[in-house]
Amino acid sequence: MLVPDLCDYIDARHLQQIQDSFFAVARLPILILDPAGAALTRPSPGATIRSDADGPSHCLVPVMVDDTLIGQVAVYASDGRTCDQAEVRLLAQAVAESLARQAHQHVESAARVQELATLYRLTAEFTGRRDLQGMLDLVAKTVVDVLKAKACSIRLLSEDRTELVIKSVANLSPHYLNKGPILVVDSQIDQEVLSTLQPVYVADERTDPRVLYPAEARREGIVSALCAPMVYRGRPQGVIHVYTDKPHEFDRFEVSLLGAIAAQAAGAIVNARLNQEALATAEMRRQVELAAQVQQRMIPAQPPQLAGVDIATAYVPCFALGGDFFDFLPLGPDNLGLAVCDVVGKGIRASLLMASVRASLRAHAANIYALSEVLGRVNRDLCQDSLTSDFATLFYGVIDLKARRLTYSNAGHVPPLLIRDQQARQLSAGGPVLGLDVQARWQYEPLELRGGDVILAYTDGLTEALNFEDKAFGRQRVIDAALGALREGQGAQGLVNALLWQLRRFTGLQSRLDDLTLIAIRLL
Repeated sequence: MLVPDLCDYIDARHLQQIQDSFFAVARLPILILDPAGAALTRPSPGATIRSDADGPSHCLVPVMVDDTLIGQVAVYASDGRTCDQAEVRLLAQAVAESLARQAHQHVESAARVQELATLYRLTAEFTGRRDLQGMLDLVAKTVVDVLKAKACSIRLLSEDRTELVIKSVANLSPHYLNKGPILVVDSQIDQEVLSTLQPVYVADERTDPRVLYPAEARREGIVSALCAPMVYRGRPQGVIHVYTDKPHEFDRFEVSLLGAIAAQAAGAIVNARLNQEALATAEMRRQVELAAQVQQRMIPAQPPQLAGVDIATAYVPCFALGGDFFDFLPLGPDNLGLAVCDVVGKGIRASLLMASVRASLRAHAANIYALSEVLGRVNRDLCQDSLTSDFATLFYGVIDLKARRLTYSNAGHVPPLLIRDQQARQLSAGGPVLGLDVQARWQYEPLELRGGDVILAYTDGLTEALNFEDKAFGRQRVIDAALGALREGQGAQGLVNALLWQLRRFTGLQSRLDDLTLIAIRLL
């Protein structure tokens, strides 16, 4: 093992200058030696290094840094003075102390450079690292290495901020880690750290009454500790503890360094969490997009092409996933089922309910002709498979294309319109909404259809759309827009376009608050 000497701290040329300056002022010959006694400097010009037969030829004064011998100052007899005189020894000690101070300053400067390098390295690591656990492990290890400590632990506040949960350690045994929970309300030290946002020093963890587990600290060999808050923008994220295995009073540089590391770690923790949340959000968005694609496939892309009828549709969900749906059900060669549904709510929850109602309707309508029975079975399915807060409105009708007859039942849905001879009639026969009462019953109504009749079905996203004055579009504007389009000789698609255009003029740039579904069926 290499033994350090003064030349490791002070340049040899500077040592020579110190020695020559001392000789020029005190006229007392000296040499600066290494710990083994070898000369690190040459005799100063004019100095005589000799032995005195009548007394000691020289005296040696050690140069110490942190209890380590790094050199010696040798003072030689001159001008009749002997080296055992108090004056000579005091001069030699002054030179040794001066060298020791300069060497100590070099040690501190080197330590500060190392600390800055550590902070720079951690900053670079934190900038590129997105793995929270890996980052915390790096901090714990770095603290132990830089502060030359026995161990380090990092605890982060739980979501409810009542407990400090261990997240990373360096050089601590499993037995110590399993000593018990650290509840903020029980830990005086951590309370002080988190309330003052300042480091707290513990001289001896084995005897300090503030320590929760002193017996475990004794078994672990922990003595002194420094606890620093991990703070990001004034909000504590956790506490970092550094431990020593012997009594140690942390100097201001060590306290400052731990505080700087803790602050950087807190920022990195928040950034890592935000990154994890961003990844989770991106994955959720991807899943929603996939679900939206599935839902879009449940909505007919094109209306059926049938002789004697002209059909047009519009479907505009408020979000990627919606609670509205419409469907056309082929019920034999001359019958077409028509369904328009609005499930309570919006977004993911509503889309799941929508899919459930659609599947139930398709299953029962394929085998049962009676409309009231179809709605009853769909209602029972919804009541059994959902909460009482889940319900849906549904208009379900069957058009007999050969007999030109519409048979319908309305389960609490916005009444569709039958427009004939510039007059609009609401189709409201039926009963309550689906999903609230398992014993509910529904009526149905048959209607004879004529050429030129228009059936206009929609959800409340049309009538309840608001403008900037919080006024709703309303049923009368729907009727007026539809009649205007029909007077101009518009077909089903022209009628749908006219309604959407009038709605846009009315609402302007106001955000939509609900899904919108619109179906126009015109008999030729």
